[in-house]
Amino acid sequence: MVSYFEWVQDLQRLFWEEEEVTRREYQLLDRTFERVLARSKRENLFNRTAAMAIGVERVRGAKETRGLFP
Repeated sequence: MVSYFEWVQDLQRLFWEEEEVTRREYQLLDRTFERVLARSKRENLFNRTAAMAIGVERVRGAKETRGLFP
């Protein structure tokens, strides 16, 4: 994730301090954990299975949006 943040900063010519990177990282991790936990409880799944299901759905959605690439 931090490598992604660095990439975004470079593209947008932003310069975040270490504290900002850490804050954004934990914010993303917290939000993602809550989504996985909610899915796990709602569908009675293991956390790992819930996380995989969310990931697969996100990839599927992206492919539907962007279409197939050659």
